[in-house]
Amino acid sequence: MRPIIGVTCSFEPSRGDRAPLRSCLNAAYSDAVFAAGGIPYPLPLPPTANPTLLGEVLSHCDGLLFTGGADLDPSAYGQQKHARTEIMHARRAAFELEFFRRADQAGLPILSICLGCQVTTVCRGGQLVQHVDDLPRASAVEHYRSDHGSAFHPVRIEPDSLLARIVGVPELEVNSRHHQIVDARQIGGRLRPVAFAPDGVVEATEDRDGRFLLAVQWHPEDLIDRPEHLRLFEALVDAAGGQSSAR
Repeated sequence: MRPIIGVTCSFEPSRGDRAPLRSCLNAAYSDAVFAAGGIPYPLPLPPTANPTLLGEVLSHCDGLLFTGGADLDPSAYGQQKHARTEIMHARRAAFELEFFRRADQAGLPILSICLGCQVTTVCRGGQLVQHVDDLPRASAVEHYRSDHGSAFHPVRIEPDSLLARIVGVPELEVNSRHHQIVDARQIGGRLRPVAFAPDGVVEATEDRDGRFLLAVQWHPEDLIDRPEHLRLFEALVDAAGGQSSAR
């Protein structure tokens, strides 16, 4: 049986006069999970982050993929809103933070992407920099584009990391479309920074204790034609396979 990978959905008004709310998922995420050998299980947002309900949802998942999206409300990590911060819908924020904490406590394999990387940081007690251009940096690296397309840059990977073992290369070209980053001074409890852009920005973190919790700032779901990026999803599915056999 293929492992079941729970995939978080975005949450936003649809287009139209009445603009009803909708949970939705970019096909690239589900395509990546399918390509890696898993079954994607999209997770529509419940009306409230009810702990009992979230526990039931978790019981159906062998692993989890936390996806990209708009910015967390900075009050979640004790900051005031930056002028460039675009806060996500409160319903998604409430779900995302509580669901991650419960999944983390349960020890499920987790791959976190972009917003997911930031959720991982905040839930582990770390801080975010709300706008990367505010930082003095040693070199100019494009982390986002004003037209919402992807910028590209290399990342250097720590050689003794889980990430290095997965991708099999010391340096990786990644696609980038984020203006918020992990604060390198306050990564979060039991997290280790393991990938860095040329300007020193932290591009990936992982659990220090060896469990499968990997958070990347780029969007590997859009690069699965490159084997090193597909391997991230394959590693998640492999780790989730142990959970599947135990159920």
